[in-house]
Amino acid sequence: MNTTVAEKTSKINRVLRILDCLAFAALTICLGIIVISSSRANIQTDSIDYYAIVQRLTQNSGNPIVRNLHFVEQRSPGYPIVSLIPYYLISSLLEPFVQTEKIVTSSDLAQVSPTTSSPTERMLLPGEPILFKDIFFKNFYIETQDSWFEWKIIASMLFTGYALLFIGLIFAVKSLALENKSFLGASLAPLVTITSVVFMHNIVNTPAYATLTAVGVSCLFGYFFVKGSLERKFAPQFLSGLFVGLLVLTRFETIVIATVVLVSLVVIREFGFLKNYVLGALVPTIILLLYNLSQFGNLFHLGLFKGDINLISLDLGYIYANLFNPQSGILFWSTLASLGIIGLFLDDKRHTKILGISSLALIALVLVRVPIMYNCVGEGTRLIGGLPITCPNNMAEMVTLIRFDANRYIIVLIPFSILGLRTLVVSTPTLWQGIQQALTKKHKAG
Repeated sequence: MNTTVAEKTSKINRVLRILDCLAFAALTICLGIIVISSSRANIQTDSIDYYAIVQRLTQNSGNPIVRNLHFVEQRSPGYPIVSLIPYYLISSLLEPFVQTEKIVTSSDLAQVSPTTSSPTERMLLPGEPILFKDIFFKNFYIETQDSWFEWKIIASMLFTGYALLFIGLIFAVKSLALENKSFLGASLAPLVTITSVVFMHNIVNTPAYATLTAVGVSCLFGYFFVKGSLERKFAPQFLSGLFVGLLVLTRFETIVIATVVLVSLVVIREFGFLKNYVLGALVPTIILLLYNLSQFGNLFHLGLFKGDINLISLDLGYIYANLFNPQSGILFWSTLASLGIIGLFLDDKRHTKILGISSLALIALVLVRVPIMYNCVGEGTRLIGGLPITCPNNMAEMVTLIRFDANRYIIVLIPFSILGLRTLVVSTPTLWQGIQQALTKKHKAG
């Protein structure tokens, strides 16, 4: 009898795994179709600076895409640096064999609907919406800057982001398989992605931001950190340090994740892991030093620490808007990611708890990292470094800005939350039984 039950359970599990893998494939293909058919190649705000960094690193002789690049030194250069790989591949393998078309348009800027973007994302370069699939072999003239928007640069940036996004999804699934080859939950990776409105906005409307690259690198870090924790071998531990360093080099705020992991390894006395982790992190550190030397003439240039568009402030109204406001809060707009972070603490393994604490540390930083736009509602614009920064016209626009900003910054936690979601799903029946038993005991005692 027991053998029959076990066989039935095994068959059910096999069917569920097949359905899970099919769902992963279907959702990933759907995401790929969306990217190919709808993703946009225009740049705005942050991505203008990343484009300019690629232009500088490649020693492109053309004029900068915009004249005032005040924020370039404050941008983490990991994304543009990685973009050099496809840039030089395109330059050597493709560009010599194609004819580049030069296009001059009548306007330089296009307005984006305020209902589909935050107040700081409403201007586009070039001045007409361009899809990624239509950018190839075309350079667009930017009249006011006497500059060209070059397909080779933007293509290398978008190839980098999308490649790392899909590689990251695969490694997020591989993370689930590290402890159990016969696992469930593969579909969680693309499901969390597709159900996140802000993430999909970044994938389709602002793919030239560093967000996609940061998510992909975060997935790689998560995989190698879990693998290094389980196997205690040099290679995965070294690679976890390498990719967390690259993550910081891509999105500087994630330094809190790198720091929490480092401190945690000291506390739990995993000194071998700590040594390998630090050795791996030295590689991106050296890359940053060389970047500083080449661009600013100083190995220890501190531009990344300026951040003059944000203030560190404890504002209860801002914290509420980031967490609990139905129009902007993380709990409403990144629900699955939030549940996944909770799930990290339900697992009894140390590495998942470390990832959970790291996630909370990043969220805490987001809650106190207040953009200056929060304090200038209705004031039009403010100048920072000679650049006009658009203030929200009203509180409704401010809430929109918070929604896009806060949820975009915690997207890098998605690979961790996938681990937590799997734990949450597996733990739910046990938790429910525990609650029922507690209620039964209470009822009998009463």
